[in-house]
Amino acid sequence: MESRYGYEVPAEDVELTHVELGSPMGELMRRYWQPVCVSDELTDLPLKVRILCEDLVLFRDGTGRIGCLDPHCAHRGTSLEYGRIEAEGIRCCYHGWLYDTEGKCIDMPCEQPGYAERMDVRLPGYPVHEFGGLVFIYMGPPAKQPVFPIYDILDTRDRDDVVLRGMRMWDDSSIGFVRDCNWLQHFENVVDPWHLVVLHQQVGLGRFEGALLHGERPDISFERTSLGVRYRLVSNLPNGNLLERYAECVLPNIFLVSNIHETGERPKNKDRCSEVSWAVPVDDEHVRAFTIAAWPARDGIPEPDWRPRTDTTSPEGAPLNRASPSARRGERTFTERQRFPDDMEAQESQRPIAVHALENLTLADNGIVMLRRLLHQSIDRMRQGKDPMNIVRDPAKNTAIETNAWNTVIAPPLTDVGE
Repeated sequence: MESRYGYEVPAEDVELTHVELGSPMGELMRRYWQPVCVSDELTDLPLKVRILCEDLVLFRDGTGRIGCLDPHCAHRGTSLEYGRIEAEGIRCCYHGWLYDTEGKCIDMPCEQPGYAERMDVRLPGYPVHEFGGLVFIYMGPPAKQPVFPIYDILDTRDRDDVVLRGMRMWDDSSIGFVRDCNWLQHFENVVDPWHLVVLHQQVGLGRFEGALLHGERPDISFERTSLGVRYRLVSNLPNGNLLERYAECVLPNIFLVSNIHETGERPKNKDRCSEVSWAVPVDDEHVRAFTIAAWPARDGIPEPDWRPRTDTTSPEGAPLNRASPSARRGERTFTERQRFPDDMEAQESQRPIAVHALENLTLADNGIVMLRRLLHQSIDRMRQGKDPMNIVRDPAKNTAIETNAWNTVIAPPLTDVGE
């Protein structure tokens, strides 16, 4: 046995894991539109959020415009999370200074008329874009602001059979429930398909009811795509069909997970992923996940019984969990979590920030190696003054950007029984 006496843990990979302003990954993340909340969360009360180590307040004024501002009133520093939303903006509870969605103070009720205009006080904030049921903000240099990218899954211009719906992932019984760890631990899990074989089938909750892992030991490889990295999983199913499955990481923090409930019973070609998801760093040690689903609809009305394909509940709504009536975060005892660990236990227990210097990576980890290398390369491009990967600037090229995640089921070839 090697003694642990005097053992010291090396530092984490700061370049990839730290996301504060000025850090390499923090600056990279800020070059992209990041989801910060679900549209429905903006009610008649302000919403305080934390993203990339920054605290912000969001609100929707009486005309429907959305503001994202520094949370502290420019007068005496009172938090606008306690402010009052009005037709023209948000009013501080302390002395009533009123700010519009651009951060300009347009009223100081304790002062003479016209005083606010003469002082010209402004709160800093960020541009906002609302799309697909989510609210996005751009936190980077104003001169570098890109257009909001429209991936093929989200392009509904010529479709009347789906509507876009935004949601927080773990708040909707979806995949992962991961929260209390560095963002990269959650993100790179997408290109770690071998954990499906071990954690989700042999050890953990057995959440994948479909054909995904019920065939022979799968053949798994990793591929560079135009957007990032994906894995390719091929499995011979007990019914004789062959399942070919892809899941993709889109730099810097978007992931596409194909239908985890695919039964493999009927042949199909490229049953595409129907959801776009983001692993959004709250700070260095916490992550939040959002998704937009292309939800089946009839005449613009969402199908009530459909569920996101990464949802870990059954079609009837019962969570796929042998250990407990519910798999929601915090509703399992520690003993249940030990007996049936899930993504949350596996990822969060790597430490709040995983230490890459202590890892012993193997061939099965090629997807993670490729992903980290691409992230480093994107940071290098940014340092050189170039656009990192997946920045879109030309609106004419911002239509149905092709993604690379789907399930294909192939039937065995027919044989001539007469021979």
